[in-house]
Amino acid sequence: MYFELSITIDRNPREVFAFLRDKDKFPQKPGSPVLVLEQTTPGSPGVGTRYREVVQMLPFYRGELLSEITCFDPGERLEEDFEGAGMRGHLAYRFMDEEGRTLLIQQETVELMGILRVLEPFIKRALSRQLWMRLEGIKDVLEAGWIVADQS
Repeated sequence: MYFELSITIDRNPREVFAFLRDKDKFPQKPGSPVLVLEQTTPGSPGVGTRYREVVQMLPFYRGELLSEITCFDPGERLEEDFEGAGMRGHLAYRFMDEEGRTLLIQQETVELMGILRVLEPFIKRALSRQLWMRLEGIKDVLEAGWIVADQS
């Protein structure tokens, strides 16, 4: 499955990059399907940094995703590979400057494994909706004044 979404955020590309770079530091809203999101390698994020995420996928099923940053170009590109919970894929963000605002472009490829392949049409629809809601949530938080740490 391939997804490409974009949204314009009223913050500069370095601020949006820093927010996504530090994804493990953002507190999840009550009811979020993300139960745990932690960096598992020491130091500042960069190529090779790994994360562990536990997501409530169904009422009685929690899945674990492991990811690793594969491209780290501040204010320009941030990419990672991920695997777990019956899927693997690649997530790429591009940050385009539009007169001090950011056009955030998300490209994501997801391959379902095992029995999940049978459910691909349903999962694609649900995942598309979740990805769009996540982008809107990022926009809302950043435009509400989220203080972004060091933007380098």
